[in-house]
Amino acid sequence: MSYSFKNVVLLVVFNYSNCTCNKDVILKLYETYFKKIIFYSDLPEILDDDINYININRGYNTHNIFKHFYNKYNDLINESDGLFYTMDDNIINVNILNLYLNNKIIYFHNELTNYEKRNEEWWYTPYGLNAVKNLINDSEFKRFNIDSFCGGNGYVGFSDFFYLPKKYLIKELFDLFEIFSKHEVFLEIAVPTIINNIEKNITGYQHFTHYNAWPNRDFFIYKDNIFNSANKDHNLFLHPIKFNQNPISKEWLKEIFCKEKCVIITTINKPSETILKHINNTEYDVIIVGDNKTPDDYKSLNCIYLDISTQKKLFPELTDLLPYNHYCRKNLGYMYAIKKGYEIIYETDDDNIPYDNFDNILLCNNIQIITEQNNRWINIFKYFTNNAYIWPRGYPLSLLKNNPNYLVEDTLLKPSIINGLVENDPDVDALFRIICNHQNSIHWDTNKKILVSNNNVCVFNTQNTFWLNASIFICMLIPSSVSFRYCDILRGIISNIILKKTNNYMMYSSPNVTQYRNEHILINDFKSECEMYIHNENILNFIEDNINKCNDIKDIIVCIYNNLLTNSVITTLDITILHKWLEYF
Repeated sequence: MSYSFKNVVLLVVFNYSNCTCNKDVILKLYETYFKKIIFYSDLPEILDDDINYININRGYNTHNIFKHFYNKYNDLINESDGLFYTMDDNIINVNILNLYLNNKIIYFHNELTNYEKRNEEWWYTPYGLNAVKNLINDSEFKRFNIDSFCGGNGYVGFSDFFYLPKKYLIKELFDLFEIFSKHEVFLEIAVPTIINNIEKNITGYQHFTHYNAWPNRDFFIYKDNIFNSANKDHNLFLHPIKFNQNPISKEWLKEIFCKEKCVIITTINKPSETILKHINNTEYDVIIVGDNKTPDDYKSLNCIYLDISTQKKLFPELTDLLPYNHYCRKNLGYMYAIKKGYEIIYETDDDNIPYDNFDNILLCNNIQIITEQNNRWINIFKYFTNNAYIWPRGYPLSLLKNNPNYLVEDTLLKPSIINGLVENDPDVDALFRIICNHQNSIHWDTNKKILVSNNNVCVFNTQNTFWLNASIFICMLIPSSVSFRYCDILRGIISNIILKKTNNYMMYSSPNVTQYRNEHILINDFKSECEMYIHNENILNFIEDNINKCNDIKDIIVCIYNNLLTNSVITTLDITILHKWLEYF
């Protein structure tokens, strides 16, 4: 079982060879998500060595390709996890593709009946009832023991896509396609009949939604309709999108599906200046994770909006495990982004306004590394403020009076995580705000970056953080059984340990955002932080227990969580959530 199609073969079919000019945009959309893309097209041939040309009668007899595919690409089939098939005008929503399993069918579980009882329109064409009668009288067909059929009305019998796991990709399947093709049984009868006969149990199928625009052929000539169908309704398939009729749609699809960077925000507030500024940045997708109190405004904005109903649709089990009205709902945004395959994931909050050049901190040249030599914990705020009296939320209170002893050296190491500091209202704890309250007058060094030694533990939050290395995206999980004011800090401590064990590094930079803090009741923040003050005093004494026995990053994170459970930092809820989270990797 895997939530990935990276080892799956994608079969793309052009009904008309004059559409093969769109091959490159199809490659651009899909090539990073599949093992190999194989192209087929109807005649006449157009010079292109990457395309197999076969007479499929303008799509009426597309199943004619499958036996050829089986014979030519048998080794590829044997090495793969399954076969995904789509017509060229049927768009797969790769933003959510990897939220589906590769060991279950993606297709409709349709009713099978005696062919004489079918009354859909396709049964009254030359490729319908008469073709089926010829088929069932074929002695070769009788060996398949098929006496029930389905499909034919363009919806129930939809034939523009399917996914079959490897266990179904046997010779008999392709023989079935061949004999249906031999008798020219219409594709929208053949495909649903074959698939629903090889797997009759509904548990072998996955639930998904799609949008079929055939009743309204002009629907997908509008960019907003494509965007909303993919990123608001979260349909797995959009059909049909005709590139030759609307060439600009190719650019729209690349914009919708091919960005490499995203911003993740969870909020219960109306769209803020921060959110609107990120949405206007065309280099990033913006993922908004809703909670019970989140207003509906985001449904009309140019963002990927994960409201509660969408969360239940895309992550049914994980959604129900995560508490509502808790910052941990952001985990669903992380999972969406990870499975989408973004190269850079930026997390922030709705009250951190980015500088115009906020992501210049990604330019990592002439880096130095800092080590705190007197303690394992490092107060990074002091380094950026010329030793001012300030500390970040999560830094142990018992160390506040300690003077730093920094060693700074040049390094060729590169960061896997980059944390930007925050101008105006930095992330200090409630005690600092109640007792000191001079955070607004702190002067931060500018144009400064520093890598943190893995000999130290440096707290960081989720307010202004870039994740650059997909191999550690698994660490983004925010614990759910601790308080709102501790959950992101605890996630950061866990990540520190994993960085060390996997030879990855974190970097801090001078401020690149300005925070105008949402309203907080400080005494409530203090109550929420109490467990953080207590646990962080000795958390390093046990968090790494038995970790040297771990073989990979999954084992490491499980070990850390078990240590936290044993020492009453988290509850069994987080263990349950963690195991569900790990199923996606």
